[in-house]
Amino acid sequence: MADPVAQHRELERERMLFARGPVVVFRWLPEPGWPVVYVSANVAALFGHSAEDLLSGRVAYARCLHPHDLHRVAEEVAEHTRTGRDAFEQEYRIVRPDGTVRWLHDFTVITRDEQGRVIEYAGYVVDTTARRAAEEAKRELEVQVLHAQKLESLGVLAGGIAHDFNNLLTGILGHAELARIELPADSPAHASLEQVVATARRAAELTAQMLAYSGRSQRAVQSLDLSGRVDEIAAMLRFSISKKARLELELARGLPPIDADAAQIQQLVMNLITNASDALGERSGTILVRTGLAECSRTELAATVGRPDLPPGPYVRLEVSDEGEGMPPEILSRVFEPFFTTKFTGRGLGLAAALGIVRGHRAAIRVRTEVGRGSTFEVFFPPGEGRALAPPPPPARPVAPARQQLILVVDDEDTVRNYARKVLERAGFRTLGAANGRAALEAYAAHGAEIAAVLLDLTMPEMDGRETLVALRRVRPDLPVILSSGYTENEVSEHAAPGPRTRFLHKPYEPRLLAEMVGQVLAVQA
Repeated sequence: MADPVAQHRELERERMLFARGPVVVFRWLPEPGWPVVYVSANVAALFGHSAEDLLSGRVAYARCLHPHDLHRVAEEVAEHTRTGRDAFEQEYRIVRPDGTVRWLHDFTVITRDEQGRVIEYAGYVVDTTARRAAEEAKRELEVQVLHAQKLESLGVLAGGIAHDFNNLLTGILGHAELARIELPADSPAHASLEQVVATARRAAELTAQMLAYSGRSQRAVQSLDLSGRVDEIAAMLRFSISKKARLELELARGLPPIDADAAQIQQLVMNLITNASDALGERSGTILVRTGLAECSRTELAATVGRPDLPPGPYVRLEVSDEGEGMPPEILSRVFEPFFTTKFTGRGLGLAAALGIVRGHRAAIRVRTEVGRGSTFEVFFPPGEGRALAPPPPPARPVAPARQQLILVVDDEDTVRNYARKVLERAGFRTLGAANGRAALEAYAAHGAEIAAVLLDLTMPEMDGRETLVALRRVRPDLPVILSSGYTENEVSEHAAPGPRTRFLHKPYEPRLLAEMVGQVLAVQA
């Protein structure tokens, strides 16, 4: 026979467990509204209704459910009851008297009589609101990470395409310029060649925007007053945006300076304001540009695009908002992709280039938008270190080339290599060609004493330009070298910082510029 005292103690422990624990136990009848016949005392902490409210019938269980979930839950209970199941689980929401919503996990057991009719339901519910919020936050973070990886991949792709395209443009632009030089002044082909040159230059501008999107664009960093710079840019833009747009400025004064490239900040602000003007379309509305100081948490920065790994702290903020139509999620998720546009005749790279500029400045950008209520773009810049823009070194005065000086031209693109050799030979030099780094070293081994300078492409198979430069410097540290690439100087400076005997020539380049730069490095050597 069981000890009554021990049984009482066991029941008391169970009562205390359900009175203080997170699990709320119920028994209710299979009648309309699901009247409750038993509930544990801890129900008030979760439901906001006392046990007496539920047991007396003043509050039916069904009344606690969220209106959007009630029909679904009732159908699920009916279906489980019809199929003869003894137990089932559900997820649904309840609404507390104060209006707050909680998510519950419900486990229910069905009690039936001998004929299979339901006598009552018994079960327990557990508050899963915090777990669901954590899972949702995790999903959102995963989406943000995947989106950042997607944009990063697109940036790498855009940079690679721009580099390869610049190689092609060097040959197109260069040979067109040479043909124009060699043609008689009265040749009718001049007009056609001028169109080829002009088109190639426009294509070069496009590749510059692609490099900006990839974060590999050229930058001349200096300490910059963001508010002052925005004020100057806005004055230029007032007459170029939609006639129905009102441009308003709220610029904070006394902000910490940022370390930035003034030209790229101008491009960024112009792109954001132009995008806001386009968002207004034919509607009248306001474009508001603000600057200020923002204290950003790690969570806020994680929700940005560009540099979500930035540390928490103060940031100089640029904000551009419009009163346009706003963007649905499917548009917002693609807004920074190159050449994605919702405009009939879109610009294609405006916001993509803006993102690249943000990336290049170790900043971050966030977009807040709602359909029918406009969009806001916010850029967060780290406060600068007060660096002044270093004045460029005075260019060396070119000297007339000594007769038949030998220049080694190293480039894996036959068209570019042949073009560069032809330009230099027209300028009075002798040239050697090499299609890769190994061939360049072999040429130097055979003609080292004669070689006056090297024009060296940085991206080549077998042995790239960086490896070739190291090998040449090992043999002759003072050898004048002009590095050339479809990427920008920023991309290569950490590997080979330009100096008196190492210059950088960005592709595509024109004949005059190549000849002048060779003359300059030889002048330094002299």
